[in-house]
Order: sequence, then C-alpha cells, then structure tokens
Amino acid sequence: MKIILFNSENQVLDIFLASNIEIDGDVISFDGSRMGGMRANYIIVDDETTNVQIGGTIPDLLKEKDKKSQFYKKDTQNELQNQLDQVQQESAMQLEAIADIYELLMNPGGEN
Repeated sequence: MKIILFNSENQVLDIFLASNIEIDGDVISFDGSRMGGMRANYIIVDDETTNVQIGGTIPDLLKEKDKKSQFYKKDTQNELQNQLDQVQQESAMQLEAIADIYELLMNPGGEN
C-alpha cells in the first residue's frame, strides 16, 4: 500500500510504502512507525494503482480509489455495547410477544 500526502492543490507532498496500517483519529500507524497530528490530506492506495511522484499532481480518479476507510481502528468496546443493546431490545420485544400469546391462551373468549 502507499500512503500519499498531498496539499489543497493536489500536489503530492510525500509518499510512504506501508503495510500493517491502522488509523486512530489523527494518528496513522504503519510498519512500527507513527505519524501523529495528521492535518494534511492523504489517501491510501494499492502500490500498483499509481506511479505519482513527489511534487506531481494526484488525479481525481486516484482519489476515488482511496482505501483509507478499511484501516480505521475499530472501537471494540463501543461495538460490543451496541450489539448488547440490540440483543436486549430484541429480547424485550420477544418477551412482550410471549406475554401477549400467554394472555390470549389464558383468556380465549376475550373476557376480562
């Protein structure tokens, strides 16, 4: 993979060959290195996707091939909490349905 940093005019500022990429907020970690406080524009693309050079311009077509979204660090605790909340909500709905069925069985004529 290549991490390509560029400015607002799409001029390439730097290029890093990288693997084991992880993005956590404004910190990019790769191959045991870290770049913190990332305020520059950047894209992450396959090595063979481009042959741009430092000082060159990034075409819009290359920006469309950005794979940055694949490398964001997952917040496992938040993910697990969301899953737990969903299971609890589903369980509550199932219990309500069971209670409704029980009520129908115990009161077959609809009498109160």
